[in-house]
Amino acid sequence: MDDFTRLPPLGQEREEEKAVSSTKETTDETTDETTAESTIAGEEQTDEDTEKTEDTEKTVPQTDRLAEVLKTQQQLLERMDFMNNLFCERIMHTDYEEKIIDQMHRELQKYREDMYAQLIRPVLLDVIEVRDSIMRMAAVFLEKPEGEQCIPNKTFADYAFDLQDILEKNGVEIYRSKVGDDFAPTRQRIIKKAPTSDETMHGKVAESLSCGYSYGGKTISTEKIAIYNYEKPVEETEKNEVVENG
Repeated sequence: MDDFTRLPPLGQEREEEKAVSSTKETTDETTDETTAESTIAGEEQTDEDTEKTEDTEKTVPQTDRLAEVLKTQQQLLERMDFMNNLFCERIMHTDYEEKIIDQMHRELQKYREDMYAQLIRPVLLDVIEVRDSIMRMAAVFLEKPEGEQCIPNKTFADYAFDLQDILEKNGVEIYRSKVGDDFAPTRQRIIKKAPTSDETMHGKVAESLSCGYSYGGKTISTEKIAIYNYEKPVEETEKNEVVENG
């Protein structure tokens, strides 16, 4: 009997089987619960990853848009700086042009004044010379006795020729018409009319009262003249009246 292993009682063996079976079921349930929890955790992790991916996808376009806005802003600032520099350069250029124009105007004005002085200076010197000559001649005659102080007409007329020389030397033409010349409206001015019975002389020059003066082909002082004005003779007029009265 001692050589054989003692077997447990039948009832005890069944209890042990139930216990083993119960332990196995408990283990299976625990395993299922763990698997379920792992699955749920994995799904939650997947959802979180998906949300992060979507957030990242949303953030990327916003970043690109912001970068584009900043780029456009920078371009506008550069454009404004360029326009500002161009405007400043234009103002400086305008100021420079105005200064140049003012300087040229002053130089031109000075040149005109100098040129006028150079042109008029010889004339003034000649007039001064004539005046001094008149003053010297007057002083000479004033020193004479009272009855001899009158200046002779020839001496006085000679001063007119001195002035004529001054005018002609400076390009002035002195002209004078003759009796019977045609009337020239641009060179002559009628002062009076002289009656004439010769109808062919009507409107022609009767007398030159003063000389005319022209410079460079243009009249600067017209000649003063008298022209003929035709008038019918008295006898002829009376005959015509008699004829008309019958």
